Amino acid sequence: MDQSELIEELLLALTELGVPVHAEGEGLFVDGVRIAPTLVARAHPTPADLTQVLQENRGRLPAMIVSDRVSEAGRAVLRDAGWGWLDRRGDLRLWAPGIRIEATVPGQRTARTKPLNMWTPVGLEIALAAMIEPEQAITARKLAPKISRSAGAIHELLGRFTEQGLIGKSTHRPLMPDLFWETAAHWPEEGWIPLAASADQVGTLLGSNHVVRVDERAATMGGAKITAAGNLPARMYLTSPTALRRARSLVDREQPTRSWVRLAPVTWLPDNENYPPTDTQPWRVAHRVLCALRLAADPARGQEIVEAWGILSEAGPT
Repeated sequence: MDQSELIEELLLALTELGVPVHAEGEGLFVDGVRIAPTLVARAHPTPADLTQVLQENRGRLPAMIVSDRVSEAGRAVLRDAGWGWLDRRGDLRLWAPGIRIEATVPGQRTARTKPLNMWTPVGLEIALAAMIEPEQAITARKLAPKISRSAGAIHELLGRFTEQGLIGKSTHRPLMPDLFWETAAHWPEEGWIPLAASADQVGTLLGSNHVVRVDERAATMGGAKITAAGNLPARMYLTSPTALRRARSLVDREQPTRSWVRLAPVTWLPDNENYPPTDTQPWRVAHRVLCALRLAADPARGQEIVEAWGILSEAGPT
């Protein structure tokens, strides 16, 4: 699309919001303020795509992405850079001197009849399962025994994923990498507890079934290239509140942190089957997609690791 078409699209969205606006050449008068925004069209940009756009258009504010979908992770990238967006699903952010608009465009989310809350533990498990086998159609009947959830709950949530364009209406397959980045943006990453004990000590205390590594070392075991991953404190999900209570006995604030633990945000935790627990490795290794989600939830460094990993362009299980 050329700039005039993008300007027209932005003008229509602002009009729907009831904002006084009219076009003049390549600019807009928005509530009496003239702006000539840089508008960049992208279909389904990842955070890495958006970072590249920002670099290519450095110093050209005000600016906006016009897209079929802008993920929550992508919005964070744009917001930090002072950019806005027009997400054709119905969300608009226009940020310029004298203009601060962030709103949902009326009438654009007509399909949403219920409050949207896909990102429950069950929803996260559905997304995780879909991304592990992205070439397979995902249905409630097939998924229920796999993640040990009710088919009814899965069916309702699948409808919401489909409504949001994250799972295909006809193919029933996940839209990648959109589903990944949306899931990563909602993946719980708070509540880590520092321990003065190694992963091996934690695994020995709790038993390997209760300890799942989701850190940089686990990612490298799934094919990621991370320098000095083994020198970083381990990060592990624990599978029950009881295991978490027992792990607290290893907290010692006066000693260096050797590992971090938290209760797993989901019940279904798929493993990297190439690395089962052993006597010398008393912990499970998370599936590489699970590791990637945990890493991508950290916008500082994890997103860069995931992009370099290439996991989003690959299909199938470990």
